[in-house]
Amino acid sequence: MLEENAVSTPAPSAKTTMVRVCDCGEKNPANARKCRACNEDISDITPTPEELPEAEEEKTPIYVLSSLDSQYAFRMDSKETIIGRENTMSEYLASKSYVSRAHAKLFVEDGSFLIENLSGTNYTYVNNKKIAGKTKLENGDELGLGGTNIGGKCQSEAAYFIVRIDQCM
Repeated sequence: MLEENAVSTPAPSAKTTMVRVCDCGEKNPANARKCRACNEDISDITPTPEELPEAEEEKTPIYVLSSLDSQYAFRMDSKETIIGRENTMSEYLASKSYVSRAHAKLFVEDGSFLIENLSGTNYTYVNNKKIAGKTKLENGDELGLGGTNIGGKCQSEAAYFIVRIDQCM
């Protein structure tokens, strides 16, 4: 049981380490008895806390589908989502009759942004090629839901997006 007037010394945080600083300026481990730079006896120096350099935070990539006309952008905020007229992105896709209700699955796996076709009628296209199975999406890829770009013209009832990874929407 602690007394009311007891003073406790806070333990060093995970971002600090204890060191013994020699008169020469060398920072030594707290359990060192001799300085590793000048070999002076440092056993009588009280260890002090030292801030560790901040480790670079692991950056989470940003995955965005931006419509070709730049009027709509969808940011992927989860590890997996189903897109279609009656799922995620329905506000944009509702008027696109070539897009299925549950057209494709977007997901992140092993640090890669992937898409999988779920539509059995109008399919999913990446860079104007019909996909089968899981397909990795790269920055700048053109994604077609329910249609392809034919001779530079998009089908009005399909939806088209540019994949943006770590870029502005």
